[in-house]
Amino acid sequence: MKRLYQILCVVGFVLFYGLSGAHAAPTFTIGFQPYDTISYQVMVNAELGLWKKYMPAGTELEFAPALQGTIVGNNMLAGKAVAGYMSVMPATILASKDQQARIKMVATLGMSEGTRCSLVLVRKDAPQFSGNEEVARWLDGKVIAAPKGSASDQYLRKFFERYNVKPKEYLNQSIEVIATNFRTGKLDAASAWEPTVSRIADNVGEGDVRIVADGSACDNPDLGILVMREDFIKEHPEAAKGYLRSELEAQRYLMDPANQADVVKMVAKYAKGVPLNVLWYSIYGKVPVDRKNPVREWKSFYFNKRELDNIKSVAPFLYKEKVIAVPELKDWVVDDSLARQVFKEAGYTPVSPDAALGYITGTDAAASPFK
Repeated sequence: MKRLYQILCVVGFVLFYGLSGAHAAPTFTIGFQPYDTISYQVMVNAELGLWKKYMPAGTELEFAPALQGTIVGNNMLAGKAVAGYMSVMPATILASKDQQARIKMVATLGMSEGTRCSLVLVRKDAPQFSGNEEVARWLDGKVIAAPKGSASDQYLRKFFERYNVKPKEYLNQSIEVIATNFRTGKLDAASAWEPTVSRIADNVGEGDVRIVADGSACDNPDLGILVMREDFIKEHPEAAKGYLRSELEAQRYLMDPANQADVVKMVAKYAKGVPLNVLWYSIYGKVPVDRKNPVREWKSFYFNKRELDNIKSVAPFLYKEKVIAVPELKDWVVDDSLARQVFKEAGYTPVSPDAALGYITGTDAAASPFK
């Protein structure tokens, strides 16, 4: 009897620690920016719990917000997150640091012709300009800011180069500091991203700035990229694939016009303090208001030629500006094979050759469901 008792105790010990320890459900962290339209589908994913349908049973996710893509990138390098949402510039900076961690660009979050974060903002009392050259000459000798290492920083650097702009000061400021400094008259111009742009501009926001140029001024499109740690993809392939499938469904949900109001309400739970009509306009509105092309953004999910061309152009520019130490990224960095597999297995048909999921058409502020 004593011997049987000892055996049962050993079996119980092994079962308890084997089930609760060695086979504990994994928890993965996803980094995103709640105050950036490229991350809006993350909040849809989290609120609807789409990832639970596609990731392996028992998997847990933590969604970690940050104010800038470079912060998300640093967390990924440190092993604190397995995936992240960011624009092409911080994604390129991140992927160039492969001696610290191998990071892959696995899917696109959306792309525009420079209507999300490739925008020149000027103080509200700036003169009216007839074109980009007049904007550039006014910027000479002015105090200008952008969050360094961001897509907005990339845009201003290209704008300065194209039009030979020589600012008095080019400051590294967060989007919140930029908004505050425009209110207090400490800035002449800046570049930031949505929804901060719509929140402080004169279309539906506070009216402290005007938008006077977009990405077309220097052929600088906006591209959002989902990045993943390579070790996560290799060690947890079903989790990586499942998360990509949930991302696909979140993008589809966001693009459905019938879901616009619900999307905005979900985003508002994370982007606190931003009015609902501003959040709506930041992704579904027409920016700039005088833009002739109504397409606000297109979503391909995987990389097509326009996305690949944009990615290829960024590393040489950043190398020239001494932001990164290499003139081009390694061949393995851009890898949308899993995204293409997910899209195919979902049974979807591309809407067009260059926008698999379709387009978001910008509309006037009057179309907002929030007044």
